[in-house]
Amino acid sequence: MITHEDALELIRRYVRVLGTEEVETARCAGRTLAADVISRLASPPFDKAAMDGFAVRARDVAKLPAELLLVGESFAGGWPGFEVGPAQCARITTGAPVPEGADMVVMVEHTSELAGGRVRVEKLSGRNICDKGEDLREGQVVLRAGQVLTPLDVGVAASAGYDRLGVYQRPSVALLCTGAEVVEAPAPVGAGQIYNSNAPMLTALLAPLSSRFQYLGIVGDTEAELTAAVRKGLGCDLLVITGGVSMGQYDLVPGVLEGAGVEIHFHNCAIKPGRPVVFGTRGASCVVGLPGNPQSGFVVFHVLLRAVLARMAGAEELLPPCKTGRVSEAFRNKPDRKSFKPCRIEVRDGVNFIVPVAHQGSADIMGASGGSAFFVVPRGVERVEEGQIMEFFEV
Repeated sequence: MITHEDALELIRRYVRVLGTEEVETARCAGRTLAADVISRLASPPFDKAAMDGFAVRARDVAKLPAELLLVGESFAGGWPGFEVGPAQCARITTGAPVPEGADMVVMVEHTSELAGGRVRVEKLSGRNICDKGEDLREGQVVLRAGQVLTPLDVGVAASAGYDRLGVYQRPSVALLCTGAEVVEAPAPVGAGQIYNSNAPMLTALLAPLSSRFQYLGIVGDTEAELTAAVRKGLGCDLLVITGGVSMGQYDLVPGVLEGAGVEIHFHNCAIKPGRPVVFGTRGASCVVGLPGNPQSGFVVFHVLLRAVLARMAGAEELLPPCKTGRVSEAFRNKPDRKSFKPCRIEVRDGVNFIVPVAHQGSADIMGASGGSAFFVVPRGVERVEEGQIMEFFEV
């Protein structure tokens, strides 16, 4: 079996990055940036007040209390057409330009207004001014190509003057389920049949990451039916198939894929759950065959299929970084494969503790759903000790 690390390298080698497109900046969260974002202006573009109060000269309030003459007002969205001179001040609102001559804003709470247009300053608490270019400098590279944009990054791009951004395209995705025993809810379940949990689960995972998603339904365990569905699915950038990828009599997917011209780059990966997984390509299209057991499919999505999607969408990092925590209890482990075990994370005194979740194996999504993460036990580890530091990823 190929290792997880080698599988990721093959994905990096054989998956083609899609083209780029321009997208409205507000809709770019989760997309991969195709070019550096260079700020078109300084931000803030002028010295501005950090809070409501009075703009003053610091030298005039060096000794408190101090009385100053009110000579004007500066409001956000306007521009003060006056200067603050000796023993003078100006009313100012949060975000408003600081008038010439002033170099401090006194909080309104620390002042009192007197008769005759005078203001009494009774206390100071810092400059309370955001300097020009404090957040962004004109010409500064504020976002780098290849990074996946967060909502905060979207705000940065907007601050830099961009209403549209160049990002990598997302793939079109087709999902196909196999198995004569699988039935779509709410149809009656016959003897030996089960409801299809894979399709709704994978749709929830795949659809938000695709440009166009289509569900091809369930096909039975016949070569002709499977071949027709596979050929249809290969019209998309990515075809995902559940079930039929192991070594049994009715596990027809690998053979059908090869018959359709798909080059298989690996079949079986040394991970648990999820060993029977297929990855192949035909031209620019990719195919990933997942195990039929729901928890296995869920894990393979996060540790392999997600990497295919990320690579297609231009991301430099194929998988999100793992966090670390201390395992809450000791247990024995079968060392033949890299294991991903469901858990919940409890934070105690600022430390992550990994609490394994009881479940009945790779088909038990009910048990796994009691957790919020999966922790990683490396291949070759026969025993995990209480308090041992291990990696985990949240789901």
